[in-house]
Amino acid sequence: MGVKEHYENHLGNIYSWMAGDFNTAQTVQETFFSTNGILPNTSKVAIDLGAGHGLQSISLAKLGFEVYAVDFNHQLLEELKQNAQALSVRVVADDVLNFLEHTSQLAGVIVCMGDTLTHLESHEQVVSLIQLAEKKLVRGGKLILSFRDLTRKLAGEQRFIPVRSDDNRILTCFLEYFPDRVMVHDILHEKIDGSWCQRVSAYAKLRLDESMVTSLLEQNKFRIISSQTINRMIYLIAEK
Repeated sequence: MGVKEHYENHLGNIYSWMAGDFNTAQTVQETFFSTNGILPNTSKVAIDLGAGHGLQSISLAKLGFEVYAVDFNHQLLEELKQNAQALSVRVVADDVLNFLEHTSQLAGVIVCMGDTLTHLESHEQVVSLIQLAEKKLVRGGKLILSFRDLTRKLAGEQRFIPVRSDDNRILTCFLEYFPDRVMVHDILHEKIDGSWCQRVSAYAKLRLDESMVTSLLEQNKFRIISSQTINRMIYLIAEK
């Protein structure tokens, strides 16, 4: 199953529950941006690629940006609208590469976070995203990427990862490794009318590491200004 279909039929319905308390996570994200100097200095426009239910978009808007929030999942975009309220966030239902290719907006900041980068279909699409982002940033603009390094292969029972659980839901991931990608099986047990039901859906993530992405950025007119690992996620900030 493709990423879009996986979100439409499975993960989109439980994404917010899986991610935990929105306000807490949003505050952490806003602090990350402000601490790293991500402010509307070079341009007030920000583009959030793979915006989801709005952790990055809301944070950027609260810091003074006019945000274009781009995602293909309508369920999450509806939640984003509710979360944004009166903030300056324009919701765009589109594929991230298609939006970058056709938008006339130039931005001071482009973010692609929350593992969106690994959702692309190929390493060639990762290159395309970086090249398109460079064209859509003003000089001195910043591209911020986050992704999980899936190049280290887990074995045996390590491939079963508990994600979240409560009295009515249990979400577990099972990882299946291939040379350039990982097949992620989301296994959801949900209590319905007093009985437990199981639903399983799978989609592929690219296996990317920091050196690979850093090299692509440097080859495409970016300078790395920050590299951090937070909760096993790699965060890269690059300047055009």
